[in-house]
Amino acid sequence: MRENPIRRDWRQSAVFSERPLGTSDFTVGGARRQLVGAGRILGSRRGMSLVEVMVVIAIILTLMGILTWGIFQVFSDSQVDTTKLQMTRVAERVEIYSLRKKLPTNSDGLREVFGEDVPKDSWGNDFVYVTPGPNGKPFDLISLGADGQEGGSGNDEDIKYSEVH
Repeated sequence: MRENPIRRDWRQSAVFSERPLGTSDFTVGGARRQLVGAGRILGSRRGMSLVEVMVVIAIILTLMGILTWGIFQVFSDSQVDTTKLQMTRVAERVEIYSLRKKLPTNSDGLREVFGEDVPKDSWGNDFVYVTPGPNGKPFDLISLGADGQEGGSGNDEDIKYSEVH
């Protein structure tokens, strides 16, 4: 018995390659297709769509924004802490100076103690020297904060040595 050439099985005309279980590539009529799972045939897909790329970029930018905000918060907090430490060192130097000589007056200020190398706060502003200080203290040091002006809130808030120590 002769086989009818028109009635051929599709498996005889397809060229298969070995793939992981559940998928296989084959060629039918010159077009490459992929057989997936329960017999669905899908075209080969390369790359990502524009929407997918935009979603990924949006997620990355959101994470970068959160991270940047956190880094700047830590940096601004460290500037306040550094200014407080610097104030302590300046106050100790003024106290040692006042034991050897007299306490500098408001007009003399910190130049009498430090000469030309008067330390500055973390924002590059001069410390304000006030004598007599509040609550019976001999002197007070004030940092005017990031804005360099009296008052303010947050990073711009004034830092007073009398309130810190």
